[in-house]
Amino acid sequence: MSDIFDSAWFYWAIGIAVGLPLSLVLLTEWQHTLQRRKSFLLRPVTILRNYLLPLGALLLLMLEANQIPPEATSVRVVSTLVAFVVLVLMLSGIKAALFQSAPDGSWRQRIPSIFLDVLRFVLIAVGLAMIFAYIWGANVKGLFTALGVTSIVVGLTLQNSVGQIISGLLMLFEQPFRLGDWIQTPQAKGKVVEVNWRSIHLETSDGLQITPNSVLAAASFTNLSRPAGEHSLTVT
Repeated sequence: MSDIFDSAWFYWAIGIAVGLPLSLVLLTEWQHTLQRRKSFLLRPVTILRNYLLPLGALLLLMLEANQIPPEATSVRVVSTLVAFVVLVLMLSGIKAALFQSAPDGSWRQRIPSIFLDVLRFVLIAVGLAMIFAYIWGANVKGLFTALGVTSIVVGLTLQNSVGQIISGLLMLFEQPFRLGDWIQTPQAKGKVVEVNWRSIHLETSDGLQITPNSVLAAASFTNLSRPAGEHSLTVT
């Protein structure tokens, strides 16, 4: 019996058996509080409670309680999942702290969501490559080289289209107009009812006109709502 109390795995097992349920209860209460307040921290806390905490406890049980060697395939699989969840949690926390909580009119609030999505995709890809290189010993240099060459070829082939998309996205970042503004373009005059990464939708007297962002970025237009004024739309 004394051998059990002298074993390190016993205290790890007891600590996880007590600490995991207690941590889940505390995080559940925190999660409910954030949900009532509609806090931007709800998603990171949910990831922490539902995924990282159980997977972390499982990894500790395998390494410390069961004394499974780190080189075992089962440990590597769980370690990969834990590292990936940590990566997602960090990105979610950064997005919540820097961008979702940004005050109106700030540079953080003006960044189009497509930029954040692309950046998150790149960071996840790089993070996964580092995870597989560290845990599985994978050689990712060849993969990055192939991706780099492919990106150059695709960029040269589609440079005109990519340039138009980038110019449109930069215009969105500048935000020369917002939803509800009245603008006058060389083609029409109308009210901005929708703005996305590809185009803007104008409500005109002739109906709904969809104009690509790249077209507006290459042309001049007038924002009739700045300074604020009254405008009317005549439907015939």
